Amino acid sequence: MGFLNDLIDCVGRTCAGLVDKRQGRNTQFSMRDIGLAGFSPFMMQCPSFLSHQRQICEGVGHGRSNCQTLFGMERIPSDNHIRAMLDDVEPTSLYGLFDEVLAAVERAGAAPSLTGLGGHTLIAMDGTQYFASNKLACRNCSTRTHANGQVDYFHTVVAACIVKPGKNWVLPLRPEFVEPQQGYDKQDCESRALRRWLELNAASYSHLDPVYLGDDIYSKQPVCEAVRAAGAHFLFVCKPDSHKTTYEYLVGVEVPSLSKTVKRGKKRFTYTWRWMSGVPIRDGKDALEVNWLEIVIRDSNAKITYRNSVARQSG
Repeated sequence: MGFLNDLIDCVGRTCAGLVDKRQGRNTQFSMRDIGLAGFSPFMMQCPSFLSHQRQICEGVGHGRSNCQTLFGMERIPSDNHIRAMLDDVEPTSLYGLFDEVLAAVERAGAAPSLTGLGGHTLIAMDGTQYFASNKLACRNCSTRTHANGQVDYFHTVVAACIVKPGKNWVLPLRPEFVEPQQGYDKQDCESRALRRWLELNAASYSHLDPVYLGDDIYSKQPVCEAVRAAGAHFLFVCKPDSHKTTYEYLVGVEVPSLSKTVKRGKKRFTYTWRWMSGVPIRDGKDALEVNWLEIVIRDSNAKITYRNSVARQSG
């Protein structure tokens, strides 16, 4: 519980330092309370958490609310006030918090619980769309035009999280937003955002000896080269449709394989692994060579229940 309180204090200190755009005397709610109020529903995993806490505070004889005892908030602002005060806050104002939390985990001696695969730390990278509209837009929106001429406006962020197999928790790291970049005529994309993330953050996480995980959109040569340039490792999904050269290279080649039967309850499944080293990730003489791995799971009727393939750096 002490460690949890320390982390909440980190959030509170960061929120207290957020830019306060208010002028005059209308400051009955501190930026700390406003920030913690916005954070609390996510931590409690309850969208109605704040409204319930307000009812407790307004009721007679109910005592102190969790907002006061757990988060140390003095007053609970309204939802509209929270949005009005936090919508204009620059996301970079919160980036230091991610570093503080990771540092706190390492100071507490919990870092070994984050590692896997022979001492490596797995960092999963994934893009997620958090806003979309065909009416509302801003200067940072990405756009998508449909065949009928309708334009969609949306926002995407590349999120980074430390993950570990068998664990139902993650430790978030600094994100990188997909948005227009100075000096580029083309629309920004996930691939470019991930490469920016590596340029800005990879050195800070190098002591974790990371393996970067991601879906097929990242298993292209520019991203793979950026990971290697950072001195790290990658394990990215590698689909046949988007890696035709890779899979053409496997045609007619005797690919090593290994099969194992696994029992799950009363059912049996056959796991088959196939792998090949030194496979080109794209066409061309300068193509990066990767190690290719495929896993296929079949049930007792030989029906495929799962299939996936990944690329990792060679050597």
